[in-house]
Amino acid sequence: MVARTAIAAVLGLAVMLVISPAASADRPVHISGTETNDLFLADCGAFQLRDQFTVVFNGTVFSDKDGNVTRVVEHVGGSDRFYNSVTGKSVTGTINSGEIVDLVNGTVTQNGTIGRITVPGVGVFFFDVGKYIIDFEEGLVFLAGSHHAFFEEDYDRLCELLA
Repeated sequence: MVARTAIAAVLGLAVMLVISPAASADRPVHISGTETNDLFLADCGAFQLRDQFTVVFNGTVFSDKDGNVTRVVEHVGGSDRFYNSVTGKSVTGTINSGEIVDLVNGTVTQNGTIGRITVPGVGVFFFDVGKYIIDFEEGLVFLAGSHHAFFEEDYDRLCELLA
């Protein structure tokens, strides 16, 4: 999953939690859901590189003594379909990670496989694994692991593959 996708999904979830009814202060609440979207990623010259994704989350919402949501611990899975906007040529990727949304400190921490693309006949084309932390105000504040070019928004290889 690319940085823009991750940030959109995380902030979308955080907004949903803030506007949803407060969880019970005496016990955690289980949540689950699905988010789908189709985002522009890059101009590849003759076509747009787009990401059509589905994110599925399952987790637990924790609250303070007053019932205010303070933290969400969840598993995030799903898939991405990166495609050429003109020809429709595409490759798919998978997402499989753990995530902690800390509404007190305003951060999201994600660990695991952020994104993986395997191309038939080529093998693993892209593998983004490790940890990152996004601050709601500052954006990306920590990055460790093997994250290749997607956090730098360098899509040249993907543009070449889908041309």
